[in-house]
Amino acid sequence: MHREVIRKEKTKEIPSPCTGVCTMNVKNEYCIGCFRTRLEIGGWMHLSNDDKIDVIKKARKRRRDHID
Repeated sequence: MHREVIRKEKTKEIPSPCTGVCTMNVKNEYCIGCFRTRLEIGGWMHLSNDDKIDVIKKARKRRRDHID
């Protein structure tokens, strides 16, 4: 009996959006470098790639709102 081995292609991990400017804005409760919350930063390595994309989208919106 021949068994075909199906290998799941490993997906690339989405890199952290950390900018190295790790300072929390106490008023808004997000980092002034990457615009992620403490929970988003702390949980980053446990998130799926889809969840990481969602966090990045939220952080980008925070950055736009902060600039406006």
